Amino acid sequence: MSHSDNGQTKSAATRRRVLAAMGGASVVGLAGCVGGDGGDGSDGSDGSDGGDGTNEFVASAGANPGTFDPTIITDATSNSVVGTMAYERLVALTFDYSEVRGELASSYEQVDDTTFRFTLREGVTFHNGDEFTAEDVQFSINRTSGTTNDADVSFIENVEVLGDYEIEITSTDPHAPFLNDLAAVPILTSKTDAISENPEQDDHDFTEQTLGTGPWELEEFSAEDRAVLVPYEDYWYDGDDYPGTAPWDRVTIRVIPEQVSQEEAMANGELDMIDNAAPFELDQWENQTGQVVTGSSVGFDFITYPVNQSPFTNQKLRRGMTRLLPKSDVIEAVFGGFATELAAPISPGLGAFWDEEEEQRLLDEYVGENREEGLRLIGEAFEEEDIEAPFDISFITNVNRTRERWMEIIQQTMDETEYFNAELDVRAFDDLVPFLLDPEGAAASTDVVGIGWTGGSDPDGHTYQLLHSSQHVPDGFNWNLYESDEMDQLLIDGQTTLGAENRRPIYDDLQELVAEEVPMANMWTGDVIDVLNPANVESIDQWSPHPNASNRYNTLYKPHLDQIVYPSE
Repeated sequence: MSHSDNGQTKSAATRRRVLAAMGGASVVGLAGCVGGDGGDGSDGSDGSDGGDGTNEFVASAGANPGTFDPTIITDATSNSVVGTMAYERLVALTFDYSEVRGELASSYEQVDDTTFRFTLREGVTFHNGDEFTAEDVQFSINRTSGTTNDADVSFIENVEVLGDYEIEITSTDPHAPFLNDLAAVPILTSKTDAISENPEQDDHDFTEQTLGTGPWELEEFSAEDRAVLVPYEDYWYDGDDYPGTAPWDRVTIRVIPEQVSQEEAMANGELDMIDNAAPFELDQWENQTGQVVTGSSVGFDFITYPVNQSPFTNQKLRRGMTRLLPKSDVIEAVFGGFATELAAPISPGLGAFWDEEEEQRLLDEYVGENREEGLRLIGEAFEEEDIEAPFDISFITNVNRTRERWMEIIQQTMDETEYFNAELDVRAFDDLVPFLLDPEGAAASTDVVGIGWTGGSDPDGHTYQLLHSSQHVPDGFNWNLYESDEMDQLLIDGQTTLGAENRRPIYDDLQELVAEEVPMANMWTGDVIDVLNPANVESIDQWSPHPNASNRYNTLYKPHLDQIVYPSE
């Protein structure tokens, strides 16, 4: 998911005016200087010179971190700020998702279709000084079980400690994303009484001290303002290719919800990176501080329909509304062409599971823009459900200038028909997430929600938590309480079938079912766009945008993944 600002706003602009204001379907949209809708973003920080001769990297986050307890993090901001900086996993994927490497495991082997054995690194310590051993892995897996992130470990049947530095993990059935899921489970120390296997019973304040093994530890956190991380001096890396600790003296991540304020701060030289650049205004960086670096993404934007609330129980209504969505116009006008249209949740970054021709077939047959067909379907649905037009409907999203723009276009597209009286409701991300995760929130309303999903390296991470009936909120992220026996079976088949060539037909069928039943309207996958201050890094070529927003700052120092960025001299 993504970020936001406090309060709510209502939009009255028409879709035509919005497109015109963004330069129509031009490649880049508006150009020129950034201008203020949220303060000047100034705090005296000025990039990598921390003012006292230190090498400081200053980045932005578009929302306040929701929690610093890595086990229960559910949003990309919290993960990127602390979840993947201060905590590590047994294994990690390279940035191009081509290889699974050991992280806290020095090596691993697959014993059989349901069992992996891991040899753990020796001499690793947690930030509080505790030694890392196999019992910490067992503890951390048990700690994740039963939380909102339960899907990361629910496949595990047994965790057997074979010795201080050896552990064996067995799944109930063959589990294709076995390693991918373990790469999402943060390892914490089990050797302190301050935390327990039930996060709700903890006495520890994670904003005071991180309890991971990662290369960064939290030094300071001020809510709604900043998080400051410093290198962990006893970090375990001892390879020859990179330094044993991060080459930066500290990383400061400033909470700046407004996109314009982030851009102002970058333009003024106060940031080394912004995480939320407006794709329709990238040409502004040609004449001011900031260099654009883009990369492929696996995440996607989507809207969810309240499938259990009338009239959205009618599939024709959901598909008809989806048929009206001007996705290709939005991709050009809002994303400057830096996005790929989707028919269902599988994105191009998943390689073997993506087929451009099949995606186009689903768009043509089910969910691509076709205004005449969309209006026909909506009309039939209204008649079948005995709904009198216009029907009042709210489109809800979070404060994020890019997302607000495409949601505004959707809202106005619907409002311009005879069928809807539509309004746009923009909420703080911190307000939107509880609404989504409450069974009496989004699922019990007739609101349509637009948001983003970071996805991952396996198609299971794009589908299971959003679509399986066991993942109804608050136990997962299926917040519209969609339920389908056929979908549940496809999702389980996708998990338990080994080999990409064998799984591909399953996810093809799953894609088609999503397009047919339309519990969600998948919009596009937008490219990763980072804007960097080239003066404060040794080489802009060192920066590798991560395809998953949860890992956006990892490029600074992940030596075992061959990722490092050095400060300028």
